[in-house]
Amino acid sequence: MPNNPEVMEILKAAKRLAQRYRALTGKPLGITGEVAEFEAARLLVVELTRARQPGYDAVETLNGHPWRLQIKGRSCPTANQGNALGPLTIDKD
Repeated sequence: MPNNPEVMEILKAAKRLAQRYRALTGKPLGITGEVAEFEAARLLVVELTRARQPGYDAVETLNGHPWRLQIKGRSCPTANQGNALGPLTIDKD
């Protein structure tokens, strides 16, 4: 799915829409997590899990062993934003 041209076109449009929304309201649209998961899966070549999987977002197989990955993302509209990300969930698989 990460290399699906139709999904890529939708994400491109969603990013533009989110930028316009922030410019008009000063608030994020709330799609950052989904965009980050998709882009990370595409760039890292890992498999995304089903939506709202507790504890992890993707699986990478290395040397026959699955590794669970938690993906975090954030929108940075200006360079002087803080570097904080959401907390990692460590009480789930």
